[in-house]
Amino acid sequence: MRLSPINLKILAYTLDVEGFDSRAVLQRCGIESADELQEDGDWVPLEIFDRMMAATVEETGDSAFGLVAGKSIALMKYGAITPLVIAAPSLRQLLDDIRRFARLAVEQSEVELDEGRDGARLVVRPVVRGGLSGPFRMEQVATSAVQMLRFSGAEPDDIHHVELPHEPPAGQERRYLAAFGPRIRFGAKGCSIAFNPDLLDRRLPTHDVVAYTAALTRAESVLAAQTSGSDLAELVRRWLMGAFPRLPSAGDTAAHLGMNERSFRRRLGLLGTSHAELVQECQRLMAERLLAEGRMPLKQIADALGFSSVHTFHRAFRRWSGSTPSAWRDGRA
Repeated sequence: MRLSPINLKILAYTLDVEGFDSRAVLQRCGIESADELQEDGDWVPLEIFDRMMAATVEETGDSAFGLVAGKSIALMKYGAITPLVIAAPSLRQLLDDIRRFARLAVEQSEVELDEGRDGARLVVRPVVRGGLSGPFRMEQVATSAVQMLRFSGAEPDDIHHVELPHEPPAGQERRYLAAFGPRIRFGAKGCSIAFNPDLLDRRLPTHDVVAYTAALTRAESVLAAQTSGSDLAELVRRWLMGAFPRLPSAGDTAAHLGMNERSFRRRLGLLGTSHAELVQECQRLMAERLLAEGRMPLKQIADALGFSSVHTFHRAFRRWSGSTPSAWRDGRA
C-alpha cells in the first residue's frame, strides 16, 4: 500500500512547529528534507510513513505524540481538502467530502460515519495499525476527528464516548482526557467516537457558499487528474479488496473514486472490463490466497468474500477454475 507524500510533509511541519528537528526524522527514513515531498509527487510506500512516525516518537521522546499531531496547525496547511473543511455547510457534508476526496492522500478514507438506531459515531480505521509506530496514527486521526466535532459546535456532552483499542502509556492518562474528554474507554475492540447526531445537519459557522464551491471545484479537478493518470482497473481492485466482505455496487465504487457512475462504467468498458468482472476477479484472487494459506474453513472464506452461502461460493469457484475449492486446495498442498 502507498500514500501521498503530503502525509509525511504534514508530520514534518508538525515537528517543526513543536520545536523538534524534522530533518533528522526524515533522514532516518532516507529522505534528505521536506523539500523532496511534493504534494503532487509520487506516492510513497506505507512502510516509510510508519518508519517516520516511529522516528517521530524517538525524536520527541513522547509516546503519545499522535495526540499532538492530531490537532496541529500543520493539518490545515496543505492539500485540497482543507478549504472544503473550512467552508463546508454542515458536518454531514464535511464528512461526505472527506470520504469522497480522501483518495487525494490515502487509498481509503480513515474516518467513516456510522448512523444507526443507537445514534451516530465516527469509526476510525487508520492506514497504519500497529507497525513500528504503534498507535500513533490511530491517535492522530481520532484526535483530528474529535477536533472536527468541536469545530462543528460540539459541547462536552455532545461527545458521548470515545473508544480506543489500547491502554494509555503510563502516567499519560490526563493527556487523553484532555484530548478526548472524560468519557473515554480503553481496551475496546476498535476506535470510534459516538456523538450527538443533531450535530450532523447544523449549519457550520464558517460556511461560505462561494469559498465552498471554489474548493469543491478544485478538489474534483485534482481528483480527476489523479484518477486519469492511474490505472482505473487497478484502483477498483484495491478498493474492492479492502471492502470485502461487503460487495460495493458500481455506484458505490464510482462515488468512492469521485466519478459519475455512467462515465465510470464507460471508462471500464474502454479498458475491456466491467465492475462485475472486477468483483469476480477480486473474489477469485482472494479465494485462492485464503485457500492456499489453508487456515480458514470454506464457510469462513465464503463469508469473507461476501457469498451468501458455501454452496454459492462452491459454484462460483468451480466456474472460475473448473475445480471445487477443496480440490483446488488439496492440489496446491
